[in-house]
Amino acid sequence: MLEVFLTYPTPEGSREIAVEGEKMSFGRGSEADYRFNDDGLSRLNSTIYRDGERVWIVDENSTNGTSVNGERVQASGTPLRNGDSIKIGHYTNLIVRMNEKQAAQSSNYINNPQKNIAATDSSMGFPMLIPLAITGFALLIIGVSAIFIGYKVFGSSDSAVVYKTDDSFDAAEDSVSDDEENKNKPQKTPKPEKSPATSTKTETTNANEDSVVLNSGNTVALPTGKKYQAMSEDEKNKYIAAKAEKVARIIGNQKSEPIPADAVQEIKKYINGYTSRLAKAKNDNCSQGGWVSSDFTTVLERATKNAPFIIHHFNAEGIDPQLGIYVAMIESEHCTCLESPTHAKGMFQFLASSAPDYGLSSDQRCEPDPAARAAAKYLKSLIGRFGTAPDSVPLAIASYNSGQGNLSKNLDKIMAAAANQNRSFWTLVANKNILEGNAGKQFNNENIKYVPKFFATAIIGENPQDFGVNLQPLSTYTK
Repeated sequence: MLEVFLTYPTPEGSREIAVEGEKMSFGRGSEADYRFNDDGLSRLNSTIYRDGERVWIVDENSTNGTSVNGERVQASGTPLRNGDSIKIGHYTNLIVRMNEKQAAQSSNYINNPQKNIAATDSSMGFPMLIPLAITGFALLIIGVSAIFIGYKVFGSSDSAVVYKTDDSFDAAEDSVSDDEENKNKPQKTPKPEKSPATSTKTETTNANEDSVVLNSGNTVALPTGKKYQAMSEDEKNKYIAAKAEKVARIIGNQKSEPIPADAVQEIKKYINGYTSRLAKAKNDNCSQGGWVSSDFTTVLERATKNAPFIIHHFNAEGIDPQLGIYVAMIESEHCTCLESPTHAKGMFQFLASSAPDYGLSSDQRCEPDPAARAAAKYLKSLIGRFGTAPDSVPLAIASYNSGQGNLSKNLDKIMAAAANQNRSFWTLVANKNILEGNAGKQFNNENIKYVPKFFATAIIGENPQDFGVNLQPLSTYTK
């Protein structure tokens, strides 16, 4: 389990903040989790996010910005590493410290001897009690201590103390456990040299639920330890709502509005379709007209080969790689030289006429590296047009499919008729009946499916083991 701390100087000496949970915010206003007395800070200045081993910081449109190692934080957030220096406000500096939490008791003793000396439960371990006992008895009765040591080391057959645990130890251990990391790991029988797994941990692991707080403020209990295919319909709805919101936060500058219930059902429809293809026999087919007949495990495996190129170029443009990975999934299912009936070609389906606008020659469209570079530039331009707000990025994704002009026409019509609603793709879906003309027809026939498919593939691709596929999240396949 990765532990993350932020160290900062004070007149009384250095202080440290433990970064726990999914996010932690900084600023000088009441809405910030941690407030600093720095008049250069905005009320809500910056937020650090965590997702497993990934840690990154996002500037919340602050007046003076946020920098990491002297460079401004990217619009999509900047990854944090051990030793990084974060500057916020006029003079607040935070140093990042990361380390893997040590499970062995001997390592804990080295890292924090004072805590272990004061311990009274099994976290101290039996071997550490012996020298304390020897010292105490030696000061009182030197002769008796030798006999006592000999008895304890060689004569005692009672090893129950090695496994001794009490309620206070269970509570402390459970409070710092990482259920997300350990939920799929079987509990091991404890060995004498290690502390045992506690009953609290066992109950948590077997409870088969994990609580998640959505942006709506609602807390949902997600099923854990179950594959998606084995979940009940209610469990699937909760799972999709939480995972879709996480995707939305990542692509939407680390913010997201709650995913509408109707949108969850649309995403679920496509997840169920892709999941049914996971059970198909192996069929790696990238031919025109046959590419959607591939089994979806093969599709995910294809994506692992293209992901390093996408991640590299999307990071270089300052936008999240998941945008590229899952746009390519919808466009071509990662077939690198797929050609459509309209002669769009490659995994990002560039036309020969428009590819040069983004530095891609017609004959490079089947090459993953230059195609990914061009797609990153194109999607960056779309995000520049529709905005980086949480609801705006899905509009940019939709416009990759429909074209900027058609989407803008549809959006203008909807917002004129529904001015009190959010400017979002989901508002387009909710008001699809008032769209007219060729742009409206294109949206209702094709574009309406695009963003739900994006979310569906992103949920599967970023959580493949939840669907029974033994792969890492696609966004982790770097060069």
